[in-house]
Amino acid sequence: MSKKITILLLILLTVAARGQDTVRITLDSCLRYAYSHNPAVRTAELSREAAAAALEQAWWNLTPSLSASAGADMAFFQGTTTTNTSYGAGASWTLFDGLNNVYRVRSSKAEQQRSDIGVEKSRNDVATQIINTYLEVLANQERSRYLGELNASARRQAEEAEARYNAGRLLESDYLLLKANWKRTESDMLNSDFVIENGIGRLRNLMGLGDSMAIAVVPMDDWQPEDGDWQVTVDSLPEMQMSRLELKKAEYQLNMAKGTHMPQLGLNAYATYYGGEHVRTDAGGMLVTSGGINTTISLGLTLPILNRGATRLQVKQARLAKQQAELQLHQTHDELQQTLNERLRTLKQARNTLEACEAMLQATQASLQTYQAKYEAGTVSASELLQQQERYLSALNDYVQNKYTYIISEKVLRIYLGKN
Repeated sequence: MSKKITILLLILLTVAARGQDTVRITLDSCLRYAYSHNPAVRTAELSREAAAAALEQAWWNLTPSLSASAGADMAFFQGTTTTNTSYGAGASWTLFDGLNNVYRVRSSKAEQQRSDIGVEKSRNDVATQIINTYLEVLANQERSRYLGELNASARRQAEEAEARYNAGRLLESDYLLLKANWKRTESDMLNSDFVIENGIGRLRNLMGLGDSMAIAVVPMDDWQPEDGDWQVTVDSLPEMQMSRLELKKAEYQLNMAKGTHMPQLGLNAYATYYGGEHVRTDAGGMLVTSGGINTTISLGLTLPILNRGATRLQVKQARLAKQQAELQLHQTHDELQQTLNERLRTLKQARNTLEACEAMLQATQASLQTYQAKYEAGTVSASELLQQQERYLSALNDYVQNKYTYIISEKVLRIYLGKN
């Protein structure tokens, strides 16, 4: 079903690109499209294909190798032409090589598993970037909407102040303050639109759309905070699984290096057919010597004795690589645990402050409306009115920031839980 939705979204985006219409996208459709078109995800998928090819080759290394040959020669000596022909086929099979090929298969399997998880991790990384970008756009759109309402109010106040100032019923300082306030709110609103456009551009790139596509994000009007168990096991995260597989690969590489100390046993078989010797003389006669089949079977044992320390160095390097992989595994665990703890605390912090910020926003909005009425009645100055407006803007920014900080933290944790 999700594949059909992705295809439908692709059709809509293609039609929009031709008609230059704006396509409204939800967060879920944005993620689904990015999973198929984001360059980082596509690169991870290509790495997975390369790992699958390497594993296939590792399996082939366990099988015998076959070869065939054919030859012919012609000699000219004192008017006599001599030709010879031969054909052959052979096979060689390494029966024992210190289990190097076996460990190579296991290492390739681990790499394929790591590449599979790498695709998942790449999608999670892209999803995290898209969630942050998408919700930042929504946050700025919400701020822009409030700023638009505030700008309309500031413009009306400035126009009324100009009329009152021209009539001699308002101080010049109050008139200039209100006029400057209108220009400032207008500038804030326009700058907010630029921030939104930049966010849309980043979102297009993350989706793999390029700059020619016009898109608009759909607000999450039905969003509600979730009450659930956000405990996440670090060991289940893709980064930890990849680190464990890297340690396995290092262990297999060490075993392969140790295997070079062991003897190698190989089986070879070869069969040739000699077509005989053809001799042509000046008189046109021909002499053909008899041909035949020649077969050879050999069993060879190779025992390494001295290779100027190359094997010992290879084992040492492999052992050091294993130790580095072990250290990396512990470091990855600690870093992920710290990151996860910080995300959980950020989520709880945003949830704790969200209700307080909403209450403060409602209070400052009511206070601003009261002061606007008082200003119109002439009981407060423009300076007092603008102070209340600043309080309202500060409360608005706190509310929007904490609201979307909570949503982002919630969505990212869902990715860590594998619920995206």
